Amino acid sequence: MENNASTEAAQDPSAHRLFLRDGGRMLCITVDEIEWVAAAGNYIEIHTGRKTHLVRHTVKAMEAKLNPDKFLRVRPSAIVAVSEVDTLEGRAGGDYWVKLRNGTQIPSSRSYRDRIEEIFGKPPRRRRRRSDA
Repeated sequence: MENNASTEAAQDPSAHRLFLRDGGRMLCITVDEIEWVAAAGNYIEIHTGRKTHLVRHTVKAMEAKLNPDKFLRVRPSAIVAVSEVDTLEGRAGGDYWVKLRNGTQIPSSRSYRDRIEEIFGKPPRRRRRRSDA
């Protein structure tokens, strides 16, 4: 059993707050403030509009605590709030740049493409310019 678990969110993914152990204290984060989450070694960075919290936790465990209708894993090391996504831009190889409203750009992984397209639909393909030569 993971000692960093949020008791409120672990029981209810629709919870409004997460309680995460941060060293000797419990950190309370309002779920609606989370813009995105990124892996950072043995930690995760929880990015909110005001602050970035560094917590010893895994992305997988954090994903289990968040409502899947409101949060989307876009690569093994990143989760984004669906409401924070501004645009998707196709990349070579079939994955996307996920651009957030705050300007952050996160490359997605192909293995998460189907779920991204399920939530946002399939973006139009970029047209390639023909060379004059």
